[in-house]
Amino acid sequence: MTLRLFVAVDLPDPLRSEIAARCDQVTNARWTKPEQLHITLRFMGKTPDEALPEIRRRLSEIRWPAFELALDGAGIFPEGARPMNARVLWLGIRGAEGLAGLKSAMDKRLDGMAPPEEKRGFSPHLTLARFPRRADQTLGRFLDANRTFRSADWKVTCFRLYKSTLSSKGALHEVIDTYHLDY
Repeated sequence: MTLRLFVAVDLPDPLRSEIAARCDQVTNARWTKPEQLHITLRFMGKTPDEALPEIRRRLSEIRWPAFELALDGAGIFPEGARPMNARVLWLGIRGAEGLAGLKSAMDKRLDGMAPPEEKRGFSPHLTLARFPRRADQTLGRFLDANRTFRSADWKVTCFRLYKSTLSSKGALHEVIDTYHLDY
């Protein structure tokens, strides 16, 4: 049997609520459920369940200082595309140096335990929505209104290992472990 795993940083609940209130302003979008808003550090995909104890051990050995993050501006993937051709709507990250350092430490610890990362590199972001069909003009209005969005800073004190189960209602995320950062 295989598990679908990923490692992420969660948003604080007040910020999650603030972001969720914005997640109805674009039609033709499949919005991320508020309780599932997270910043992915590493998607591990299908992982044999017998590898889980070793993954958990290696993640528990990561030592990294807590750091500040904030959400910073809206954008789309593919970058540079016209809004009608968007596949993903996201909010950017300010203070991503700490996040990138944590990811690098994690990648070193997980070397050989998970599929290698894609060649495009780490682009820290918070996925708000995906577009299974062509986006309409409401996306352009959302981008214009949120390009300069800035959240309050928050202190990242932990990261989590998640199991993701695909269902007809979308992905269901379950926390497997929480790993605390150094203060």
